[in-house]
Amino acid sequence: MHREKASSAQLGAWWDAWQLQGDRSAREQLLLHYLYLVKYAVGRMLVTLPPHLDGDDLIGYGLMGLIQSLEKYDRDRKVKFETFAMTRIRGAILDELRAQDWMPRSLRRKAREIEQAIHGIEQHKGSPATEAEIAAALAISPQELQNVLSDTAYLVVSLDYLLSADSSTLGTLDIPDDLSHTAAERLQGEAVQQALQAAIQGLPEREQRLVSLYYYEGLTMKEIGRVLQVTEARVCQLHAQSVLRLRARMQSLF
Repeated sequence: MHREKASSAQLGAWWDAWQLQGDRSAREQLLLHYLYLVKYAVGRMLVTLPPHLDGDDLIGYGLMGLIQSLEKYDRDRKVKFETFAMTRIRGAILDELRAQDWMPRSLRRKAREIEQAIHGIEQHKGSPATEAEIAAALAISPQELQNVLSDTAYLVVSLDYLLSADSSTLGTLDIPDDLSHTAAERLQGEAVQQALQAAIQGLPEREQRLVSLYYYEGLTMKEIGRVLQVTEARVCQLHAQSVLRLRARMQSLF
């Protein structure tokens, strides 16, 4: 299926037909129109696809989140549907990945060891840990560290995983019980986003540029490699390292 082009007037008519009349054909048109959100989410959440995961399966998980979004979206709240849906699409994919326990324990352990090494070094010296320092802390060579980063590149699945509620690094912020669920989500999201922005600004210059190019400018790993004048494989290593570095820094805040 491909993304259907529709004018704002057509979209509005579909939303009216679906939400006011329960028109199933209008719902199908909306699904087709917004399917690109699912494909975008899958493409951005998994830097590289693990061999035991099927891309079509991930699209299916995300589609369930999109369907749920169409069922629950309230236009009166003045929140863009794309923003509302993307959170649920990502959540549906992450929930299914966690349910499958898709990450091998050996890779979890390796990623955690790198994260802990970064945390310890940066807490001690107050500046970004270099690859040489991380390798020394792990008692391995810099080349071995790069090999581990390559192995764990798909493990760290992106900032979406770092910010997910079930992340092993982040705890849950204390939100007053009398706040609505939507308000609580917004406050938690704003606090975490602010902390993440501060952590990103403290990244080494090359990693900070990589994060900007990938998450904010939408470049692919291959395109980023051309900008940074390194191989695509090296970009994946640097991305894994930057996300683990961010997880280590967020650990100090939450």
